Amino acid sequence: MAKSNPVPRRESQLFDLVIAVDWSAAATPGPKRPAPDRCWLAWRDRRETTPAEYFRTRLQAEDRVRALLHRQPGSALVAWDFPHGYPAGSGLGGGRDLAHRFAGLISDGADGQNNRFVVAAALNRQLGAPPGPLWGCPTGRGGPDLGERKSPFTDRGFDEWRLVDRRVRAGGRNIQSAWKLYTTGSVGSQILMGLPTLYRLLTDPDLGARSRLWPFETDWDTALGGIVHAEMWPSLADHQAQAHPIKDARQVQAARDWIWAEDQTGRLRGWLTRPAGLTSKQSKTCLTEEGWILGVA
Repeated sequence: MAKSNPVPRRESQLFDLVIAVDWSAAATPGPKRPAPDRCWLAWRDRRETTPAEYFRTRLQAEDRVRALLHRQPGSALVAWDFPHGYPAGSGLGGGRDLAHRFAGLISDGADGQNNRFVVAAALNRQLGAPPGPLWGCPTGRGGPDLGERKSPFTDRGFDEWRLVDRRVRAGGRNIQSAWKLYTTGSVGSQILMGLPTLYRLLTDPDLGARSRLWPFETDWDTALGGIVHAEMWPSLADHQAQAHPIKDARQVQAARDWIWAEDQTGRLRGWLTRPAGLTSKQSKTCLTEEGWILGVA
């Protein structure tokens, strides 16, 4: 941990604390020795900046985020590496309502054991035409409602991709689908396991009154005070210069540093405003169902 004299708060600075979180849907505790594909976070405030911190379980990582927020009476931005909504028209929606729904469906033990594939199969039944749209599971865990492989999106009545996903893909970046639950790069299981954590933090007795979910509850950059939880995509920040042997750790450090630097120079608000090129209808879709990724112009 590096400590220094407090950095003066600039007039344009939005946040006193920045936390970047890399989530995991692993069903077992991570090894004692820091390892990839588990929960990591990196944070910074005006007094301290830290190397990435490793957590063997989701509950340990959640407790750490809560503790950091409890000790910060000022403003804070927490950036999470999973979507906070699904493509418009799917019926799943996004934001606090979706987080509340998943919090009631997901069971998550202290040892990491969870029911995410059972929940995914039930959601597919509700959405119609299983075994999709949610797909991917360990061999032998599939069935009529949840397939190991991707099923077509034709005639489902909604797209595989959100507006922000399509914008990232149009720029030549390989972002993953929110519907993919398993194997390399999958983010779907992180949504199922991450949104319940987010809901608990949004409704924490001591934190809830000053907590908002961007952009759903902030109307883009209209109401950014207090604690703001946002979606990020770690691959947007260049992690190559970060000093750590594990990519997950480098990514949260890079994301944390990028957000802090943009805030210090007064540019962060520009990333939190309504993105250029969105129609009023598309903006409403983002604010009510899909959300957006911090750092995508």
